[in-house]
Amino acid sequence: MALRICSIASGSKGNCIYIGSERTSLLLDFGVSPRRVNGSLARIGAGATKDVFVTHTHSDHIRYLSDVSERGATVHYNRILHSGLYGRLKGGCDEFSGDVCVGDITVSSFPVSHDVPCFGYSFYSEGSKITVVTDLGIMPQSTLDGIADSDVVFLESNYDPVMLKNNYCYPEYLKARIAGTRGHLSNGDSAECAAYLAGRGVKHIILGHLSEQNNTPSLALRAAEEALGKYNLSGKVVLHVAVQNEMSEVIEV
Repeated sequence: MALRICSIASGSKGNCIYIGSERTSLLLDFGVSPRRVNGSLARIGAGATKDVFVTHTHSDHIRYLSDVSERGATVHYNRILHSGLYGRLKGGCDEFSGDVCVGDITVSSFPVSHDVPCFGYSFYSEGSKITVVTDLGIMPQSTLDGIADSDVVFLESNYDPVMLKNNYCYPEYLKARIAGTRGHLSNGDSAECAAYLAGRGVKHIILGHLSEQNNTPSLALRAAEEALGKYNLSGKVVLHVAVQNEMSEVIEV
């Protein structure tokens, strides 16, 4: 085992993902409480981690970042995020613009299309690669090709278009934001990406960042399965769904 991934929480109310090797433990985002994170890490035998990477500055991804920073964690983020994080960090920080090495894991970030500066991440160790890409309105072909050599891809599948359209609690401007090119990926768009990645040899795809108001795990999974079937790729990849209130299984590659 070179790398493993576990979603501690994924959704609109808080996000945190564990990435680890035998010698190194990292977290991506810290949008849920330290108590929940530490409990989840203990359950999978990971222990506490001192390194947290940040995708972007929306509250569901950084709500508890100042807490973990104050407790001694090093927060790593692309320097483009500096203004959004200014004043939030009370401990060590690492502004980077290229690849970062933490222990035996190399971390590479790449920009994605969102309504604030936002980054996807790829993690490498001993020939294994895990990529996390959420909070994006469109998936450019160049990005898709760049992550297609991953063993695992954690891929946004945020909303079902029919549920979003019929959600009378959401104003039209918010619906337009979600469905826009700087918003989030729909189930259908995510499913097409999943099929492409499966065709390129990705072993596991985790569908994540599902909206609790505009999606369900079964709808996201069905869309991906239908896309795989359309391209005769059924059985070529293992599909998983990450949810808000439960940690996922641990996937090792």
